[in-house]
Amino acid sequence: MLNILIVDDELPARDELRYLLSFTPEVAVVGEADHAATAIELAAKLQPDVIFLDINMRDMNGLEAAVILRKMAAQAMIVFATAYDEYALQAFDIGAVDYILKPFEQERITKTIARLESYQQEEWRAAVKRIDTVLNGSSFQIRKLPVEKLGKIVLLNYSDIIYAYAQAGRVAIVTAGEEFVYNGALCELEERMTDSHMLRVHKSYLVNMDKVREVVPWFKGTYWLKVEHCPQAEIPVSKSQIKEIKCILGLK
Repeated sequence: MLNILIVDDELPARDELRYLLSFTPEVAVVGEADHAATAIELAAKLQPDVIFLDINMRDMNGLEAAVILRKMAAQAMIVFATAYDEYALQAFDIGAVDYILKPFEQERITKTIARLESYQQEEWRAAVKRIDTVLNGSSFQIRKLPVEKLGKIVLLNYSDIIYAYAQAGRVAIVTAGEEFVYNGALCELEERMTDSHMLRVHKSYLVNMDKVREVVPWFKGTYWLKVEHCPQAEIPVSKSQIKEIKCILGLK
């Protein structure tokens, strides 16, 4: 039995795909999502065998979402759904096991399921490994960060993050008026956001340098940073980072 997660922001497309899959007794649709954030949450919770993923979603491109979904569901295969045949090559380039065109056809769905069922355990693991190898070497620049709040996964734009800090074994992400939890270490977050304006200013803090409002001198040559939208926050700066921060901000 293959457990399937359907991800598409159009209800008619989800209904059609679920209906066509219902004719195959060897599969079970265990969940549906209408946008990437819900898909990521369900993938982590349900651990599906296969994710049927729409390429053209409103909140995140499906090709980008695949990168995060593969991290959430370690054994999941990806099957892309698209209305445009031109995306087929891209789908295979990033490790999709197959792709299906809209409007869906029963014969094509049946062929895809048969291909998935033909994998032996070792072949499945090898296929999953190939997917991750391709994704890890892909050129996609994911500019959204999956974070948690009240049991829900939220996709934050990098530009909305003001700062992040590590405390009591957790990493908090601060935006204007809200705080979220990042499921990882601060060093992992720093590496993930290498191409953004987030800078490690202290062993426990990352700061979006675009959001810095004030640099406040402190005793013994140390400094605090004040940031936009967080008037009470005082972010310490390590002495080793002072020179770089002054250079970034154009200070002497």
